[in-house]
Amino acid sequence: MMVAIKLKKVEWLYLFFLLGLSLLTTLNLARLPQWPQVLAIYGLTLASYLLIVLLDTRWPFKFFELLRRWAPYAGILPVFQSLGHITHHIRPDLDLHLIAIDHRLFGVHPTVWLEGVTHPLFVDVLALAYSSYYFLPVVLGLFLHLDRKHHELEHLLLAVTIGFFLSYVGYLLVPAIGPRFTLTESQAGPVKGWLWANQILDVLNAGEFNKRDCFPSGHTGITLIVLYYAHAHHRKLFAFLLPVGILLILATVFLRLHYVIDVLAGFALAALAILIAEIWNPHFLRNPVDKQP
Repeated sequence: MMVAIKLKKVEWLYLFFLLGLSLLTTLNLARLPQWPQVLAIYGLTLASYLLIVLLDTRWPFKFFELLRRWAPYAGILPVFQSLGHITHHIRPDLDLHLIAIDHRLFGVHPTVWLEGVTHPLFVDVLALAYSSYYFLPVVLGLFLHLDRKHHELEHLLLAVTIGFFLSYVGYLLVPAIGPRFTLTESQAGPVKGWLWANQILDVLNAGEFNKRDCFPSGHTGITLIVLYYAHAHHRKLFAFLLPVGILLILATVFLRLHYVIDVLAGFALAALAILIAEIWNPHFLRNPVDKQP
């Protein structure tokens, strides 16, 4: 029996974005020694997503519905890691330009200047806040799920996915490895904490295959998107997430992971992602187009 499949907007977004990355990879085969792995990642990601959609369409059980609802966030990591096989092969690093912009704005290198006012205990706090980035969308999503705000959850994940994909376009256009690598000769020493910061930063660095992910600051952009929708849909949670988000954004520069211009671009990224989501998915509460929970 044939089953009619109706893709959600976030699924169309995944489809076209991965097809776009596949086309970019295909056009640059001669420069990408790992192109088979890259195309395999995209093929497996799309196939897995399609399987989830088929299961939910053919057997609309709660488990498959839940799996499909959260699939966009689960699919972010392989796409991000794949860029580590692409970016530095097709574009030169542009750190020198970002460094020059920061210096022109402030008259100093911000990460170098901050070294003199940063305490190791503050580094521990910032590292903990920075690591929360990976959980912020999940935390808000879980609260929305428990409140049975399923359409708000899907709208959140649409905006977050748009934010991630916009940041990936930025990484491809403006590859940069960040001040932790480029300004080491200007620093008195590596940034260090007293408690857990060193271990957290080592784990994050080891797990991040794509190192050219500075401009724009995805950490800033995604955090602001989450804060925006937390304020709209869960004020009590917003009151808790706000200080965490502020510390997280500060950590991007204090921990030498981003230039200040990256953070400013992250603000623009969040605004653009929210704008696109609101225009593309208007009145999602009053006229939901996807199936009811």
